[in-house]
Amino acid sequence: MFRKTPICLLVALLMGAVSLNAQAPPKYGHMNLGNLLESMSETKAANERLKVFADSLTAIDEKMTKAFQEAYAKLEQEYNKGELTPVQTQQRQAELQKQQEDIQKFEQQAQQSLNAKRDELLKPILTRVEDAVKAVATENGYLMIFDTSSGAFLFAAEADDVAPLVKKKLGMQ
Repeated sequence: MFRKTPICLLVALLMGAVSLNAQAPPKYGHMNLGNLLESMSETKAANERLKVFADSLTAIDEKMTKAFQEAYAKLEQEYNKGELTPVQTQQRQAELQKQQEDIQKFEQQAQQSLNAKRDELLKPILTRVEDAVKAVATENGYLMIFDTSSGAFLFAAEADDVAPLVKKKLGMQ
């Protein structure tokens, strides 16, 4: 009876080892998403459109700032010449304060608009790349693919760089 147990155990261990060897080890890959995005023509076009948009907002901001500076200089000049009454001085100072607040409000809104425009332009590109990465991972049996541009990996020596496969999937090669 003792002889059957060790043989059964040995057979079970061998069967387990064979089944483990039959399964392929998990594959891990890596790529530099930042470099991939930078090399894409769509990203370059989006960045150019974003720059035009940012430049238009900057021009408005500069125009508002220049108008404020001119109004301030005029107030200072008239005040120094004694051309303003105390009431007029207070009114003009209040107008300048309002103008300065409007500039600050515009700058905050401009930053929000710029962020929204960036998201609008880059979201379709990122979605396309994400779909390509998922397809490459599925087609090539990768368990995980790490983005080396974000530092989201600890060790990548035995991983495959899948950027060429993703570029091929995107039609870039």
